[in-house]
Amino acid sequence: MSVVAVRVNNDKIVIGADSIIVSGLTQEKDKLAKLNKVNDMVVGDVGDAQEGALFLIFCKTRKPREASCEAFVEFMSEFQDWLNDKIGDAKLENHYIIVYKKKVFNIEGFFIREVKDYTAIGVGMDFSLSALYLGSTVKESIEAACHLSVYCEAPVNLITIDK
Repeated sequence: MSVVAVRVNNDKIVIGADSIIVSGLTQEKDKLAKLNKVNDMVVGDVGDAQEGALFLIFCKTRKPREASCEAFVEFMSEFQDWLNDKIGDAKLENHYIIVYKKKVFNIEGFFIREVKDYTAIGVGMDFSLSALYLGSTVKESIEAACHLSVYCEAPVNLITIDK
């Protein structure tokens, strides 16, 4: 119940997220809910809060061997093994956008692709992707998702990485 979006420009990468956290029928807003800097990575995360929190702990002491799709497949496989040791029979459910070594990766389980222009994940992704396609900024695209989806909520949080 959220949106994370990213745009890769010649001189910078801009990644952003909305702020909604939902528990039952209650929502809160937290600027660190879906966008975090950890161990030379910027991690944007949508999905289950437990998996996202455990992924951040995992990332504090590990990182991919290089900035490639293959290295991220290995990294996510290691995370799933680690997660199984912590909580039992675990299957990766969350979606991630990770900025690492000035490259951007869209991660859905073991399907990993490098992002060269823009993308979005989460329940608000269709609204955000439409806005990005039409030339909007990351912030504007997330604002569109917040305006149109009952599952996305301002404020918008942004991180800019110089290339």
